[in-house]
Amino acid sequence: MKYRELLERYKKGLVSEEERQMIEEDIEKYEAIEEHLSEIVDMDLINFTTSKESEQHNEEIIKIKKSVNSRLRKVVFTSVFIMMTLLIGIFFIISPLVDSFFYDPAKVTVGEVNSDINFDIYALTELNMPGYSLTSDVYVDREGFGEYDIGYFLTNLFTHEKNYITTKIKRGEKIKNYTEIIQDIGFNFMGVKYPIGNPNQVNEDKQRVMNHIIQLNPVSYVSANLIFEEDLTMDELRELEEKYPNIDFIWAGIRTDPNSEMSKDLIGINLINSNKIYMAREEIVEEKYPAFHILEWLVNPTGYESGEMSLEAKAYELHYKSLLQYMIDREEATNVLDRNPRKLEYYKSALNYTKDNGVKTFGVLVYANAKDLIELVKNESIKLLELNQVLASKRYIN
Repeated sequence: MKYRELLERYKKGLVSEEERQMIEEDIEKYEAIEEHLSEIVDMDLINFTTSKESEQHNEEIIKIKKSVNSRLRKVVFTSVFIMMTLLIGIFFIISPLVDSFFYDPAKVTVGEVNSDINFDIYALTELNMPGYSLTSDVYVDREGFGEYDIGYFLTNLFTHEKNYITTKIKRGEKIKNYTEIIQDIGFNFMGVKYPIGNPNQVNEDKQRVMNHIIQLNPVSYVSANLIFEEDLTMDELRELEEKYPNIDFIWAGIRTDPNSEMSKDLIGINLINSNKIYMAREEIVEEKYPAFHILEWLVNPTGYESGEMSLEAKAYELHYKSLLQYMIDREEATNVLDRNPRKLEYYKSALNYTKDNGVKTFGVLVYANAKDLIELVKNESIKLLELNQVLASKRYIN
């Protein structure tokens, strides 16, 4: 008999006691198995459900992270953009705007190549500092809003020593010189600054200096200031230079007031012996300011007509007037670099003085061997003699 038929008879109650007992044991056994299998299925289902939930949770976290990162990137990019915009605005808009209100030495408006301060320092030095010459480009380092560090070399024309001058310009004001030349120019040409009325006193002062020079070795090299009895025209000055070829005529002081008046401001020009060209040629400057550089004009003496005066004398006149006119035109530079509030008016007055009186020199700075200087003083009309410095011998003897 098949087990299925036996189960049917068991359901109807037609089985023997022995068959009933066997079937119930089987049922109990299969119930235990079913319970065990049910537990296994439930755990798998729970694990499956948990895994699904975990995956969904991870997906949510990933989405959140992506959203946060995206927003952070936008914030970072926006911040960087704002900072860059601010920096660009500060350096390319605000800073130049601030600079435009003050003297900017780095501008190129006078010429086409060199920065303006090269011409400013050149003219200022030559007019006001006998015995010194600008012998380098002027270095300009921009430090901030209207603030600049300046550096350049001035050469002592007597000793050939180079002095590196550094200074700071801050918003239209020259606030500090880090290095200074100890200038003795305040004690030069004292007979012009403070005219002496007593002729005997003048002769005594002159003879005292002469006696000292006479005692020097004849080859001693001397720096001295000579003041003439009468002012010389530029033609007369040039004739004096040619008469004494062994003497270096370095700087000529130009008369700006009647010789009977006191003059605390003395200005002049470097002569041919001390004029050097160190900057690139700027034709536009020479056109506006003829003989701004003497040697440039002598090569191409535009406007010169032979017969009116010697070529060199004409160059001296034009050079002096051009330097004055340049400083007048460069009002802002003059006020900043000179730091003398009345200097601009003095330049204007000096230029006007030449219109009525011509360009004349009251005296010169010369370098010479002692014996040659003694000869000049004895033979020419020299009112006063001032001794500046003495070297054992002239350098670079050929």
